Amino acid sequence: MKTIIIEKNKNYFKRIAIILLMIFVLCGLVNFLRYPSEHTFFLLPTKNTVIIFSIVGIITCALVIFLLIKSIFRKDVFLRIDEQGIFNGFFLYNKKLIKWEEISKTETIKYNYNNYIAIFLKETPNNEKGISSLFFKMNEKSMGTPYIITFGDLDCSFDELERLILESHNQSKQILH
Repeated sequence: MKTIIIEKNKNYFKRIAIILLMIFVLCGLVNFLRYPSEHTFFLLPTKNTVIIFSIVGIITCALVIFLLIKSIFRKDVFLRIDEQGIFNGFFLYNKKLIKWEEISKTETIKYNYNNYIAIFLKETPNNEKGISSLFFKMNEKSMGTPYIITFGDLDCSFDELERLILESHNQSKQILH
């Protein structure tokens, strides 16, 4: 099996646009927080609900901005498929290398109108801490596995990614058996 390395997509336009949008929303939320009585209406009927909405929104916007900036400046981000397994530098998890022996199946799933490659492991212990643990649990509940690969960050099409991973997984099954 030959080693396949797929680099990250260098087009940062969408990420920068989302960061700018989040900064704009963040400014609005800070304004809500400073003057809560001016922003009460039927969806946020009291000052307390405006304050709670603003605080949750500020935390969420800050988290999104942090994750996007982190993804732009990470240098070691790539997807490598080789005889060991799949190394995904895009994972937020500590476990970046998934060995072929650990994989029970790989399949294409569609979730929220997006295509993903789902990697189902024989055992999926959650050894993550902090925000990574939260994302691990969310992906496991919503998609059936925490280990998903999206092509949006990669410098290839989804069809090419799907073909490479499924072919490599089939080759690994032949080697292991």
